[in-house]
Amino acid sequence: MKRHTLLSILLTFATVNFISAQDLDKILNQHFEAIGQKNLEDVKTMKATGKLLTMGMEGPFTMVYKRPNKVRMTINIQGTEIVQAYDGETAWMMNPMMGATQPMVVTGAQAEPIRESADMDGQLWNYKEKGHQLELAGTEEVGGKEAYVLKLTKSNGNVDRYFINKENYLVDKVETSANVNGMDMRVVTLLSDYREVNGYKMPFTTVQSFGGQQGNSIIFESVQVNVPVDDAIFQKDS
Repeated sequence: MKRHTLLSILLTFATVNFISAQDLDKILNQHFEAIGQKNLEDVKTMKATGKLLTMGMEGPFTMVYKRPNKVRMTINIQGTEIVQAYDGETAWMMNPMMGATQPMVVTGAQAEPIRESADMDGQLWNYKEKGHQLELAGTEEVGGKEAYVLKLTKSNGNVDRYFINKENYLVDKVETSANVNGMDMRVVTLLSDYREVNGYKMPFTTVQSFGGQQGNSIIFESVQVNVPVDDAIFQKDS
């Protein structure tokens, strides 16, 4: 009797996990279809310009991406230029406001968000090939709307949560961990104002908070794709 009960429990557990896996795949597929992920594969370079609002200040920014895994973000705040970049191997930054008047290599936890931002496809796309694990962790409300919660355990051990809107399958919110000024913090990013660029839907407005405190707002004003981009701009000594 005990053996039969144990077998029933094991079978039930296996069935539940199989259903969860099916639900997860369905949600992911609908998400990728909603944003037009397949069209992003045709984008080899991307250049976005807009404005950054932070600590009561506002300044223009430029973000440039190039496959595979290259990114450079340049911000001008009150006449001071701040740069973060990844050339496919090395993450680096220059931030005179923090005493870094010359380009300097960034390593460890501080380099992780820079490296990840260089992945144009995002962490959910081909997550298994990237060494990540993904599970469906229920549902929660975001801005008064129900969202699927996808828990991504990354290869480095960090855990991110993606909130995918049940109605349109777009990502409304992302919760990540990041090293900010030497401290590990939970970062919450709200994404909105999705627009189509070359058949791919991307958020033109992102609002971040760090450790529960209001952080940055990034607003895209123009996005160009497949424009000529010189590899040299991603290199620290360029």
